[in-house]
Amino acid sequence: MIVLGLSGLPNSQRRLRETNPDIDPLDARITQGLDSAAAIIVDGTLVAAASEERFDGDKGTGALPRQAIAWCLAEAGVQPEDVDVVAHGFDYDRHQRAFVLSRQYFDEVLSSQTVRDALTEAGWPTLAEKLQPVEHHRAHALSAVVPSGYESGLAVVSDGMGEIDSVTVYRFRGTELEKLHSQPIASSLGILYSIGTRFLGFQFNNDEYKVMGLAPYGDPERYREVFRKLTRFDHDKGSVVIDWPKGALTDPEGGYPQARALLEEQTFTPSPPDGSIQRDEADFAASMQECLTDLLVSLVGHWLEKTGETSLCLAGGTFLNCKSNQSIADLPGLERMFVQPASGDDGTSLGAAYAVAEDLEPVRTPFDPYLGAQYSADEVRAVLEARPDLQWREVGLTDEYLAAAADDIAADRIIAVFHGRMEFGPRALGNRSIVARPDGDRIKDRINSAVKFREAFRPFAPAVHVDDRDRLFVTRGFDPDHYMLSTADVRPEAKPMLSGIVHEDDSARIQTVTQDLNPTFATLLEQVRARTGVGCVVNTSFNVKGQPLIMDPATAVDTFSRIALDRLYIEGFVVEGTPS
Repeated sequence: MIVLGLSGLPNSQRRLRETNPDIDPLDARITQGLDSAAAIIVDGTLVAAASEERFDGDKGTGALPRQAIAWCLAEAGVQPEDVDVVAHGFDYDRHQRAFVLSRQYFDEVLSSQTVRDALTEAGWPTLAEKLQPVEHHRAHALSAVVPSGYESGLAVVSDGMGEIDSVTVYRFRGTELEKLHSQPIASSLGILYSIGTRFLGFQFNNDEYKVMGLAPYGDPERYREVFRKLTRFDHDKGSVVIDWPKGALTDPEGGYPQARALLEEQTFTPSPPDGSIQRDEADFAASMQECLTDLLVSLVGHWLEKTGETSLCLAGGTFLNCKSNQSIADLPGLERMFVQPASGDDGTSLGAAYAVAEDLEPVRTPFDPYLGAQYSADEVRAVLEARPDLQWREVGLTDEYLAAAADDIAADRIIAVFHGRMEFGPRALGNRSIVARPDGDRIKDRINSAVKFREAFRPFAPAVHVDDRDRLFVTRGFDPDHYMLSTADVRPEAKPMLSGIVHEDDSARIQTVTQDLNPTFATLLEQVRARTGVGCVVNTSFNVKGQPLIMDPATAVDTFSRIALDRLYIEGFVVEGTPS
């Protein structure tokens, strides 16, 4: 049995641009169906998954994932006619009566027929015939439930919006989902946080992580009452309520101007962001982050207590907020917790495939996030031989090679590493990463100014060997720690050793590295520990501002040649750069 999963709505962004040709770039992602991706399951085994942006370079694109589909089929060694079902992570068809006043929009953007038509136009009529829509929040939920391996528990989905809901709570037994609660789009935590993001001058549905990074620099007390008047938790219903005034959520394509005007009336007039830390903006970010965390903790805590469950699965874009996830992990009685690494809509390609595959045969293969493309030494050599302007040598993926990388890190050099399969989801987890010594000289400034070209207030994350984690960080050791999905407090005595990754609130978004999950990266950290005494490095994505996570050797070498990295370690090759 072969199941191909898809996410995205092929016509959504095109229609937004056509109907709003002068749209502000900050509002260009206020639409459904972004982050298109493909995943494939063959006879109960998850073979591959990748986002379309990794292939076409269009960050967050919602277009039909043509290249991701073709790659998944090739990786599985199958033809389109071999696929039994194509699962799609939206099912607006069952809710079409809710769009009676916007029938044209439904027909042009939301209907499953648009995906069938796009597949046919792309030359895959056999795939179009096999399309099976899956309800959006069900796809999100199963994207976490199945890979968690938990036999039972609670699954919570929170995002901007699904078809008609913004939060759904399920109890699960195996992969059977029992819906316990849902709440409407008007009370969307995702939309609330995104409107606040847009209010601060960042891009809606894209830059929320910047607000999360800014929040620790602010005082949440200053605007706390603004959010307390706007939001509340209904303990009787177990529901988040957001009391937007009538009309506040109109004109989304214009960036929800009435909602932003309401915030401005009660707070301040924001200045365009310039990368610096402004007091008003930081205090607002802190208040909004506190509000989100408090509401999520109340929501999840209520349903854990009500059901008596001790295992928790989370998915949906809201749960990419690692600060909130840390507080959720601290809930009493919680014994284990899994957050899907691709918690955004890219992960619904995986969840939709799981939903269909589980109806046919159990999927019980161990999960890891390294589901993307990988490249051979011959492919890398061919790229390097075409670049006479670069100096490089071939060592092979040997102890000598990893020792050389560890020597560079210990000597306070900034290097890039490119090994094995690409990560699925937004985080770089050691296979497409820039790494450096965590206590390096001005390490944050050096990476920000010379490599990443990004806001100075944004923190860098640590990758830490599992054997060093507990002496450096305070954490419950839940699964999100493996995927940079939860922050942890840095132990006071460890701060001098980790100065480059300690955020303003003394936390860090950790990645715990194990030999089982990533042996190459784990061995590198062991080599770093042998030289520095700490099995920990700064780990940030190998890309530059506005660029998706790098997928292929040609892009990796080209990017390396344009930024101030010291060396590139790529599939056993060491490429020289300009010393920083």
